[in-house]
Parts: sequence; structure tokens; C-alpha cells
Amino acid sequence: MARADIVSALGGTALGELVPLDFLSRFSLSLPAQYGMVCADVGAQRECLEAMGATPFFHAQMDAPGWTEAGEKKKVRVDMAMGYTEQEQIELLGPGENTRFYTDAIPDDGALTLHHVCCNQNDLGRLKQELPRAGFPLYLEGGIHVGLLSTHFAYFDTRDQLGFWLEIAQYRLLGRHRPPTEAFISRLARLQRRLAQ
Repeated sequence: MARADIVSALGGTALGELVPLDFLSRFSLSLPAQYGMVCADVGAQRECLEAMGATPFFHAQMDAPGWTEAGEKKKVRVDMAMGYTEQEQIELLGPGENTRFYTDAIPDDGALTLHHVCCNQNDLGRLKQELPRAGFPLYLEGGIHVGLLSTHFAYFDTRDQLGFWLEIAQYRLLGRHRPPTEAFISRLARLQRRLAQ
């Protein structure tokens, strides 16, 4: 199937068109790199997108260390999968455990729904100061570790202006800011499947 079918399944708007350029410029943000989608069943949505032509998804249920939501530290476990369509990252997120952050955005029918857009940045500290001063409060932050790759992420409440949350992710691979590539995630997904056989 064509990439257009995948974009349609992800809400119908190309990733590069979701955040206005003037907003990106105002905060010196990189172009959006990820569709952040919520759904009731990560596994089923992963299979559907792969059948439409997305790359293999790496699927994991893992702890999210340092999860701080509305100022409260929580022990949270996330259900997530990550894949790509033409170098645009797709993150699928299920309800998870001990948070309603994703659950509350899942429609009653469990359908795939845009929750956030993510920009990969190496200056998260700066943005944690600038975005709240501009009226976009920091609501949640935490981290995830997969082998040598780790990420520190933060969600800002941009829903009134953008219609969804804005996530900023700062990655570390061997001490440097290196967001995962399509090739890296695809290899990880294929390895995961081989090990599961």
C-alpha cells in the first residue's frame, strides 16, 4: 500500500504540516520527527501499520524511570512500539500502568489517535525554561532506556494552540545526542522477532 494510506491511518495530515513553521522558529525547534499515537491495542495497530507498508515495529513494555507527572513522581510502565514510514517515526502508545496520560486520550472505540508530535532536540533544558514562560507548561517528563540508547523526554501542554501535546526528546547513544534511525529501529525489531521464535 502507499504511504498515503499510512498517513490517512495516522490522522490524514503529513507530519511536517502538523506544527506551524512560525511556532518551530519561535522556539528554535527542529522539524517534527515523530507521530505520537495512542490506541487501546498496540500489538494490533502495529500489525495493521506494518501490513500497510510501515517498517517493522520494535514493541516493548518497559519501565519509564524518573516519570514525573503534574509534579508527582510515579512508577510507570509503558506499552509502546516504534516504527517508521519514509523516515518519519511512528510511536504507538497503549494505556500503560499507573498513569492516565495516554489512556484519557484513547477514544471509546480504542482507535488510533494522534496524541503528540515529537521534536528531537539536544537542548531540552533550554526548552523546559522557554516553553512554560511562553504559556506552554511542562506537564510530564521521564526517560526510557533500551540497551545503549536512552532518552529523556518532556511533554508540554500545547493543546490549545496546536491541538495536541508537544513532546521534546533528547536522546543519548554513547554519550552523544543521536536520535534512533529507521535502520536502527528496524534492526532492533527484526532481532526482537528472531529472539521470540
